[in-house]
Amino acid sequence: MSLAGEVNVNRSLYCFEHNSHRPTSSGVFAGDDPLKFYFPLLLYHICIIFFLSQAMHAVFRRVGVPLVISQILAGALLGPSFLGHYFPNVGEVFATQEGWVQINTVGGYAFTLHIFTIGVKTDLGMIVKSGKKAIAIAVLGTAAPHLSMFVTGLALSDQIPKQWKDTFLLTNLNSWWSLSAFIVVCCTLDDLNLLSSKLGRLAMSAALIGDFANTFAIAGVTSYLLAASPEEKLQRIGFASSLSFTIFIALMGLVARPAILRLIRDVPEGGILSESRLVAVILISITCSFAGELLGLHATYGPFMLGLMLPGGAPLGVTLAARLDRLVAGVLTPLLIAQGGMRINVHMLTDSSTYGLLEVFLVVGIVAKFVACILPCLYCQIPVRESVVVGLMMNFKGITEVVYASAFMDSKVLDDQAYAVFMINVLVIGAATGVAVKYMYHPEEKYVANQRRTVQNKRAGEELRVLACVHSQVDVGPMVALLDAASPTPTTPVSVSLLHLVPLAGLTSSVLRSYKHGDRHCVPTGSKATESQRIVNAFQFFVDQRRQGSSSLLPYVCIAPYATMHNDVCTVALDKRAMLIIVPFHKRLAIDGSVEPTSPNAGAIQDTNINILNYAPCSVAILVDRGSLSGIASTASADTIEGLFPHRVAVYFLGGPDDREAVALATYMAEDAPIGLTVFRFLLPIEWQQRLNPEEDELDEEATQEFVRRWVDDNRVMYSQHTVGGSHEMVEVIRNTSVAFDLLVVGRRAESRESPLTAGISDWSEHLELGVLGDLLTSADFGSRLSTLVVQQQTKAAAGELCQTPHPHAA
Repeated sequence: MSLAGEVNVNRSLYCFEHNSHRPTSSGVFAGDDPLKFYFPLLLYHICIIFFLSQAMHAVFRRVGVPLVISQILAGALLGPSFLGHYFPNVGEVFATQEGWVQINTVGGYAFTLHIFTIGVKTDLGMIVKSGKKAIAIAVLGTAAPHLSMFVTGLALSDQIPKQWKDTFLLTNLNSWWSLSAFIVVCCTLDDLNLLSSKLGRLAMSAALIGDFANTFAIAGVTSYLLAASPEEKLQRIGFASSLSFTIFIALMGLVARPAILRLIRDVPEGGILSESRLVAVILISITCSFAGELLGLHATYGPFMLGLMLPGGAPLGVTLAARLDRLVAGVLTPLLIAQGGMRINVHMLTDSSTYGLLEVFLVVGIVAKFVACILPCLYCQIPVRESVVVGLMMNFKGITEVVYASAFMDSKVLDDQAYAVFMINVLVIGAATGVAVKYMYHPEEKYVANQRRTVQNKRAGEELRVLACVHSQVDVGPMVALLDAASPTPTTPVSVSLLHLVPLAGLTSSVLRSYKHGDRHCVPTGSKATESQRIVNAFQFFVDQRRQGSSSLLPYVCIAPYATMHNDVCTVALDKRAMLIIVPFHKRLAIDGSVEPTSPNAGAIQDTNINILNYAPCSVAILVDRGSLSGIASTASADTIEGLFPHRVAVYFLGGPDDREAVALATYMAEDAPIGLTVFRFLLPIEWQQRLNPEEDELDEEATQEFVRRWVDDNRVMYSQHTVGGSHEMVEVIRNTSVAFDLLVVGRRAESRESPLTAGISDWSEHLELGVLGDLLTSADFGSRLSTLVVQQQTKAAAGELCQTPHPHAA
């Protein structure tokens, strides 16, 4: 295996001696070297590649380098470029013929399953909804590099080596270097958390259209050229290939697809496929892969086309994601990707004229695609910065290029030098485009309203536009109870935009659409009433029970990763000019009185709430349910307040914009409704007061005086002012008065400086998104079983510049 002290791994023909190796070893104590046996060697490769690639990605991902680039680099370090060259004895372990065949076999099988899973998760509806922009980007972005590289080849035909002409290197290079592979674009956007962004959806739609167009164009042109050949044998081959391709697609659509649909037909809502059914689905996909190989297609073509024919989401897509993704995409597929890096041998770059010529073709293709993707964006009046980002996205490079390059290396289309040049370009362009997109494109920047959208700035008689977000049916009761407590009337109407937030599972692209009865993304096969339907029905019932003209409902469904879910929330809020976003807290009160997570994804929901607080184009309220608002766990007595009211609300006012917004929201709730409202204001003794922000103090005074003048009647609406000597006295007042209410409303006060009113309390805060006082009222140590609404007013600066809340899981 060694040549001049180096390890050579670029071989495709192997000879094995019988009885020279056994599958497993007897162990080092029996005198065996485990790395000389097939199975221990495979396990060794898996472990080393996994840990090295993950270690490299932990460093590179901070700047936006995609995971696949880290995996290629890991392979390059283990191959003849580094380890095999400087440490030949160690590098031989990764260059054995047996190990090489195992990596190709296991990695290829895993990649086939990964492609099938990607196909199932892909929503073909993107093509229909993509519009003219995506079609123009796909057509120009594929045709321009094809044409540019062809013209370059004609111009430099005298300098092209004979070997390149004999192996049709430039023809093959032209066909797959010009392509923007959907799987590459999708996986890279997922690494960058841009799947649900506007430009991310546009790039994925264009890549999917380009993939389809390129596949059928190549098949059609090849069949036509063969059929038009003067040789009768080639004509028969052309006709047979066209016929077999058509029959293959038809069998997948008429036999394989109905068989799988029958397997998933009666799976209950929320369930996944049983083990036997999952195995049956995998066997069908493998059969399609084998049939494709028989016809001369790549092994991944059949599974991918079959996956596209099947419905994504639950239950099939969710089952594949839950059962296969971590093992196949996370552990086994990196073998194939790292193998592409292992074959790179930079020490073979000896002829500068040859690899310089190849570099010219690669650069021409990249520049042509970049410009061709920008032009239709500019024509459609997309800003220049965003147009450049689309051009970069369409130039993502990754696993598809690795697979094609390895295949042409095996078929001797590429030699060692050409392969090294090509893979170095994949590494450089793949890393550079990922980093550039990460630093150039921030979807959150657009969530800045042109005017103040707060409850405090709402004009008299104007409807209150609320965006109510729910993750599951658990959140519906408290949210409806809060809206019911607001008691909207025709003179104080409320417009509710309902957004059902569903984590992305079993789909590659996020979904944001108005709710439609029977939406296949929300309706698991075989279910009579989906969770989305039940949620919408509950809110619709609330609207129907109100007086005509007092409330309206616009339901939406959002299916997105938790990491980018806030983008869709902010998009709907901006589009509907919402004044207030209401999101549920990620914990609730259990039957035994303890606090428990509302779902297994509670940590991700908490991160989503923090992102919404940071980037929302309007005010935000977090509803912490303890059952009191709906009367489930209320321990208060109506006799504690003069008069009987269906809901009793308390606002604890410390000062600042968030507290003023809390008073404005509570005032709206009590404006035309029989609600008992009390505002408690806390002040420090005059000698303790520090005029740190005189302007804010004046605004606080104006707000409270206006409230007292307009609303206080000392019966239904009351105002109570308390001068306290510090946080301990304030907490005591809150503890004694809160038991008489159903709902507590407080400001988040994230921007406020440390005050003697909160000194000492902030040291024990557990949930930063609730603020100091909100966290205190909802903590188990405080002992309160009252629902709390924590309010943050819209910030004046650009979204995200002020009031940034650190994630609790951040280092």
